[in-house]
Amino acid sequence: MEDQQPAIPIGSSGRLEALALSNAVGNHAVLLREADTPRALLTGEPGTGSRERVVVVPLDDDVELRIDGDAMAVWLAQGSVRTPPAAVPAWASAIGLLILLAVIGFTLIGSFTFFGWLFGALGWI
Repeated sequence: MEDQQPAIPIGSSGRLEALALSNAVGNHAVLLREADTPRALLTGEPGTGSRERVVVVPLDDDVELRIDGDAMAVWLAQGSVRTPPAAVPAWASAIGLLILLAVIGFTLIGSFTFFGWLFGALGWI
């Protein structure tokens, strides 16, 4: 019954495939396989209230189960993080450095002015 629908490639290499399964009583599952070797089974079972519980069944030792809430965020971010950043032109870096040095210079001048006034008003200088 598993040959009714085409397999969906999973992962970056595409070697993993997701295959929809159903049995005689109407239960549905997704089988993850690699080169016709089953790796994991995803299915559902009745849970509390109207929700179903998701059941992940690892079928070999190389299946990693992530339980943390950040797993989906990490998966989504991989697409944007792995793209190579655009090169910044040298003139833009030079202008940024000059602005940074100007801000540091004005900060130092402002600090010396303020503390000179403060210490002078307190009679410490």
